[in-house]
Amino acid sequence: MPNNYNNIGRLRPDKSDLDEALEVAWISLKKNKETNDKIGIARDYNNIGQILKDKGDLDEALKYGKMALEIQTELNDRVGMAIDYNNIGQIFQEKGDLDEALKYGKMALEIQTELNDKSSMAIIYNNIGQIFQDKGDLDEALKYGKMALVIDEELNDLFQMATDYFNVISLCYLKKNKKDELFYLKKLKGLLDQVPEYSHMDYIMKRIMELENKSEETKEY
Repeated sequence: MPNNYNNIGRLRPDKSDLDEALEVAWISLKKNKETNDKIGIARDYNNIGQILKDKGDLDEALKYGKMALEIQTELNDRVGMAIDYNNIGQIFQEKGDLDEALKYGKMALEIQTELNDKSSMAIIYNNIGQIFQDKGDLDEALKYGKMALVIDEELNDLFQMATDYFNVISLCYLKKNKKDELFYLKKLKGLLDQVPEYSHMDYIMKRIMELENKSEETKEY
């Protein structure tokens, strides 16, 4: 069973796409610097940082992420700061510096909670949960995964709910909590009828049958 469901459906752009995107970002940055458009400059720094992250140049990505944050902080753009904190946290996560990743993730969450941006809060809960999973703290990872699910259920975001279920199911599997894994698999099965973009029904049905059979075998003893 895969132990990282939150990457399902995510494809990293190929190198040629990234090179082209970076070239466009550099052009935009040059224009915004000429007009001293600080909002635009911050956006460009952020874009450049994310492209460099996807290219695997994490040190340069971090540099541009922090440059974006510096401008957003100067402008007191709370939304922009939250985005920057989250992006920087993800860069630290890819670098393997999980304590710094968690610090920046929680700073992003603090702002989004202050702004009551539920959708962004759910995303960051998932990101923080993944950091805790990388740290080996499955209990905290599951706690944050479930908090993301609660929000997305409240928002009735069916596609994101499916992703949340995959995350929670993965963690239940890693924790060897078969009862909860089966519970969330059945919830996911019901949801996927409404979310055709996911194409994992065959696996879900197979896993449900495996867990139900094991449960029946246990009852017999």
